[in-house]
Amino acid sequence: MRRFALLAALAIPLLQGCSALGKSTRGEVVNVEVNNNLQIATPITVYAWSDVGSRQLLGNVLPGSRTTLRFHAAHITGNYRLVANVASQTQGDYQVSNPVALVGGETITWDVRSNVVLVARNNP
Repeated sequence: MRRFALLAALAIPLLQGCSALGKSTRGEVVNVEVNNNLQIATPITVYAWSDVGSRQLLGNVLPGSRTTLRFHAAHITGNYRLVANVASQTQGDYQVSNPVALVGGETITWDVRSNVVLVARNNP
């Protein structure tokens, strides 16, 4: 019985951060404003690719529209590229941005047609 009480006493502080109890950590977020202004109006699917090769789906953007997507991760640190998978008749049409150094909390704007990424850092 004492072992159970000891294990319970040790486990309760650990469970407070558990998402099952509704108290998960927030992680970091980067707002990604995408301007899908491609010359030929085409929907795109946007991904964030890290410099170590991990990929995260951010969302879809309709042709001729601006949409804000959110990039969520436990830790956002390093260089990332935005990748747009262009819906077209041929497979493998991608628009890839230059690498952008992120630390979390930024808002970045990607003009897909000119392939320019602007970064706005939030000052604490």
